[in-house]
Amino acid sequence: MLSHLFPSVPTRWFRRRSEHQRVKSKPAMPAKPCRWRALHLALPLMVFLCGASPAANAVVPGTDANVVTAIDVSDSIGRYEEWLQQAGLVRALVHPDFLRAATAGPRRRIGLAVFTWSSDGKFDLLVPWTVIGAAEDAARVSQALASVTLIDRTHYGGGDMEQDRDGDADPAAMHDRLTDMSEAIAFASLLLTSSPHATQRAVMNICANGTDNFAGGTESSRDAALAQGFTINGLVLGQDAELAQYFHSSVIGGPGAFAMDISDAKDAGEFMTRKLVRDLLASAPTDAPRFRIE
Repeated sequence: MLSHLFPSVPTRWFRRRSEHQRVKSKPAMPAKPCRWRALHLALPLMVFLCGASPAANAVVPGTDANVVTAIDVSDSIGRYEEWLQQAGLVRALVHPDFLRAATAGPRRRIGLAVFTWSSDGKFDLLVPWTVIGAAEDAARVSQALASVTLIDRTHYGGGDMEQDRDGDADPAAMHDRLTDMSEAIAFASLLLTSSPHATQRAVMNICANGTDNFAGGTESSRDAALAQGFTINGLVLGQDAELAQYFHSSVIGGPGAFAMDISDAKDAGEFMTRKLVRDLLASAPTDAPRFRIE
């Protein structure tokens, strides 16, 4: 998918499928240890892929911040929300305000990684760790993301789950991608841990349109991430007061943590720009450069 831009890193990570039902009341589910084992087994591979260099003794540049953006592609994500996430990020990466924020620190660069998530270890690493220190870097990543199809909707006839009013869709396929936000946080933590770019600020940006509907909740993954010094910020897809409260109570945390919501397509680029700028600046030291978003 992005092999022509990132030839050394496969865009598909492990993709493990299992038989399960949508969780409504959070019953105990025995599959959790297997999913966690798969995540931890992936860490050495992630370190190797993200740290690979043509020269054995090449110096990997440090960054002012490392930022991971986690894009929700669970079955509840419709085409509109899919577009909001993708188009917003594509536009934001080349926005002057984002570029100023990315190069405002003493090292004049940040590390960026982007992946999609749902459940059962189904992650797509769209952008492996990439340094953004100039407009050319940001343009390259933006173009790569613009060329990606985030969700393969052919798995149940090409439609959205919520649009299957006549019940013709295959129930097993329809519940193929749950919203396991805990796993998304854990995977983002693994990415931040395995980044080859040394930094004192590590931030994950979790995008979602609903609460975690897999067993276990988000608290253990969130607390583990916070214990490592990571900041967890949130992007709420849609204007949902209850979901926003859930993000504040069960998802976000760390220095300068915040959650924002987006629902208006015409403002997707501007909004995502503000979100990324705030990701970079919210946890910055108090003496870090500040500027007004125009």
